[in-house]
Amino acid sequence: MSAPPATPVWAAALRLDGRLGGVARRWAPPLALAIPLCLVAAALEGVHSGFPSTWLLGVPRWFDNLNNWVTNNDSSNFFLHTIVGGFGNLLNDATNDIVNLLHWMTWVGVLAVSTAIAWLVGSWRTALFSALVVASFGVLQIPNGGPNGISEMWPSAMTTLALMTVAIILSTIVGIPLGIASAVWPTVHKLLRPLLDLMQILPAFAYLVPIVVLFSIGNPAGIVATFIYAVPPLVRFTELGIRSVRKDVIEAAESFGSTRRQVLRNVQLPLAAQAIMLGLNQVIMMALSIVVIASLIGAGGLGDPVLAALQTQQIGEGFVAGLLIVLMAMWLDRTSAAIGERARERTSTRRLTRRQLLGLWAGLLVLVLVARYGLGLGDWPAGWGFSVVDNATRALNWVTNEFTGIAGPISSFLTLDILNPLQRYLTDLPWWLVAAVVGTIGWARGGSRRGVLLAGCVVLLGLMQAPVGYTFQGTTSYNFVAWNDAMETFSLVIVALALDLIVGIPLGIAAYRWRVMDRVLRPILDTLQTLPAFVYLIPMVALFGVGNVAGVSASLIYALPAAVRATTLGLRAVQRDVLEAGQAFGSTRWQLLFKVELPIARPYLMLAVNQTILLVMAEVVVAGLVGAGGLGLDVVTGFSRSEVGLGAAAGLAMVLMGIVLDRLSQSNPDRARAAAS
Repeated sequence: MSAPPATPVWAAALRLDGRLGGVARRWAPPLALAIPLCLVAAALEGVHSGFPSTWLLGVPRWFDNLNNWVTNNDSSNFFLHTIVGGFGNLLNDATNDIVNLLHWMTWVGVLAVSTAIAWLVGSWRTALFSALVVASFGVLQIPNGGPNGISEMWPSAMTTLALMTVAIILSTIVGIPLGIASAVWPTVHKLLRPLLDLMQILPAFAYLVPIVVLFSIGNPAGIVATFIYAVPPLVRFTELGIRSVRKDVIEAAESFGSTRRQVLRNVQLPLAAQAIMLGLNQVIMMALSIVVIASLIGAGGLGDPVLAALQTQQIGEGFVAGLLIVLMAMWLDRTSAAIGERARERTSTRRLTRRQLLGLWAGLLVLVLVARYGLGLGDWPAGWGFSVVDNATRALNWVTNEFTGIAGPISSFLTLDILNPLQRYLTDLPWWLVAAVVGTIGWARGGSRRGVLLAGCVVLLGLMQAPVGYTFQGTTSYNFVAWNDAMETFSLVIVALALDLIVGIPLGIAAYRWRVMDRVLRPILDTLQTLPAFVYLIPMVALFGVGNVAGVSASLIYALPAAVRATTLGLRAVQRDVLEAGQAFGSTRWQLLFKVELPIARPYLMLAVNQTILLVMAEVVVAGLVGAGGLGLDVVTGFSRSEVGLGAAAGLAMVLMGIVLDRLSQSNPDRARAAAS
């Protein structure tokens, strides 16, 4: 084959000129507005660092006053007492009923029923794994000095299971109908989309304070927080599943006289069952990931010992409790995934007749009655287990001692040479310069509305602050400089994001290029995506101690799967004919990667950046539990000191920062298509 003709210089110049012209058209309008505004701001304000301390909206006082009003009117106000209080009582009663049911079933009943369900929906391996996990709730113990030496793990696991059950039921009752409505009516879709975006952007800490103000501390507040955090995936997957049903299938059903309701019930919902079950699986995993955070607002269960261990530096106890939560997550993940596989194959439970199923459930009921009333069994016997707290503590101490020579220099380098200088640099920037830069980038990437929105969010973030030495009714006193704390959080996010992309994108390329690497990484990434966010804090605290480095390290691991998988998915989406054309012109494998595959996969890489940012921010905020600074620490401090205003203002600041980071990492599809053309 003869070599392809060389590209004329004038053609390359025209293409370059067109690209430069497109860049100029995107950036000229925002720069034309931002530069004069910056000059005016510099003339009026001067080049002073940070945000003016006298500019504030009084947000902490608003929430303190709201909390005081709710406390004083909780019993007399109809909305608070009847609607909010009634809903909270309903959730609390449902949780207590399920807890009582699990305790009434005895450990034998819980073990048998969970194993039977796993066998019916999955295989004998799924059933065996479920039995081992449920047994681990009693076998793995943490000495608590309670009466008769009874382990606290089995009751705590049953409480967590009950909280999960109520939250999942609530999410299903609300999420599936909303997903159906969003798929059927475009107006509902337009109304729900920004709300779901906001719910997914919000770190869990951001809405804990208003929930506590309305529901007080306890199980209802934890369930509502879990619901808000977990329901968006179910709504989106339900809508996606219904919209993905082929039009010719719908037209065939309509041609046979089916009404719209019949088409939805008999055609679309059955065909969307796999997507709905995938959404339910995501609900389960996200609900478990918030179990420790919900413990901050009085929800019991396995989150309590983990939270206590993080606060008291009892790493061994935290490791055991965290391990039990991980096992519960893996158990529920495998069981729900098996149900989704059944839905994909459009088969019901294992091929048992109705009479056989009734016999199975009747046998389980008899087993529970015999265990309860015949044998007098109850919770898992304390003597049938052992404590591995000391072993876990010794193992973690060994890791800490052995890797001190590595962890110490890494921690010092990240703290002294990267995090602290970056934080000082960001804090010293004038507020108007940050707002102008953010607004300009937002305008260039998504249009004028996005630019104005993001610049406004930056200004509002600074206005969240409290006056110096703020007091409320003589009971609280704190200083909350929202700008400085937000810049500290931002510095943590930047460093963790950079590390994630430096590690994640090459791993994604390696998984795409070499099948062996893909097979090695797949189970590791599956495990990392299964683990709740706070679990990563335990080994990182053991290795680096409390502080910002532990938060950055945990964020790196927590967000890594998103970066790796999005990169691999984007490279695999490149069409084969494009690669064959490049090979026909003599391109090497590396030239194809850098000149063809990575540029075409750019939308997926930007998705990796977006998802990594959101995950990193969520973990950085959670790291406030182990002393990482910034807005996350403000929320934790607000809870620990019952300073509602501080926690709420910090939560709103996190919301604003989440909106800014999310929108900056997203491009306008219409603008991208126009630029490409």
